[in-house]
Amino acid sequence: MNSRCRIDHIVIGSSNLILGTSAMESKLSHKFSPGGEHQIMGTHNNLLKLQTNIYLEVIANNPNADKLTRPRWFSLDEKKIIEKIKDTPRALCWVLEVENIEDTVKNCGYNPGEILQLSRDSMNWKVTVPTDGKLIDNGILPILIEWNKDQHPSKKLSNSSVSLNRISLYHQEPKKIKQIISNLIQSDLIEVSEGAPKIELILKTQNGEIIID
Repeated sequence: MNSRCRIDHIVIGSSNLILGTSAMESKLSHKFSPGGEHQIMGTHNNLLKLQTNIYLEVIANNPNADKLTRPRWFSLDEKKIIEKIKDTPRALCWVLEVENIEDTVKNCGYNPGEILQLSRDSMNWKVTVPTDGKLIDNGILPILIEWNKDQHPSKKLSNSSVSLNRISLYHQEPKKIKQIISNLIQSDLIEVSEGAPKIELILKTQNGEIIID
């Protein structure tokens, strides 16, 4: 299975998209590109291309969104996440691109949620989202995504001077997490250690390493 999966993007949550993007641009010394709105989730985002097809997403609740019929994704309606991101953008989770999302969901070894078919502008994709909108194991286990052919967002993003050095994942049961992840992907960019559940992002910038947790 792992030959068909790769790191797609990392999700950074913010209480406000404009302020959060500005804070990340200052931290990384690089401008983000406009993203768009996710109407069904009541969110909007901005993007930064990292190496190859990996990108960074700053996401926030959209104050102009219509009334929602389901909880927002990434635990953005949860009190502890609202508190976590209220002062500064924080890493929430990571997303894994797969070739066949239905088969991957059946064989991934955990429950990544229901498969939703989403679209924006000319882009169409399938993504796993728990019905309650909550992060999977505090963001340690990945969300799964399948893009329509040649529609990956990174194709429209400019190259940047920022690259991903490592995604550090902490969990009380690291062996279990390693086994699940290694069944999906083998990557030197992913490290699993014992500790309180947390995702930590290490980025290489023109000013040295930057850690976002």
